Amino acid sequence: MKVYLVHHADVLTPAQDPQRHLSPQGQRECERLAARFKALGVAPVRLLHSELQWSLETAQRIAAGLGMQSKAVKAAYPVNTGDPLAPFLAEIAAAGGDIMMCGHVDYLLRTASQLVCGNEACKVVEFKPGNGTAVCIEGEGNEWVITWAWRQDHPPG
Repeated sequence: MKVYLVHHADVLTPAQDPQRHLSPQGQRECERLAARFKALGVAPVRLLHSELQWSLETAQRIAAGLGMQSKAVKAAYPVNTGDPLAPFLAEIAAAGGDIMMCGHVDYLLRTASQLVCGNEACKVVEFKPGNGTAVCIEGEGNEWVITWAWRQDHPPG
């Protein structure tokens, strides 16, 4: 099984847009992510996101690029900074296939650490230089490894 952790794409500032939609750069980041995922054959059973606009848009744009619009859904539990990982870990265990989470950096970092090390405080990956980056973790049970990571500053292909 694979878990794809995707840091949301670039977002407009509150002064530019109080609802915080994706910026034009963020829209391009989603296109690049979707193209990269499609080239790799990524096909999650669900593309989860938080309730925040930029996370929702990131998931929806990636899902559209993969032809999986109906699979982008809001997580049934909070997935923001500091929120507990247990509900997401339970969903991963019950997913019956690969799963993607489009979310916020702290939650994604802690998820990767919990899966790979069994300790959410033990940092195993970084989402630098920033938005629109992805990490693929593969495994099951208590045996997970990072299989690849992709950043927006990586060349296409």
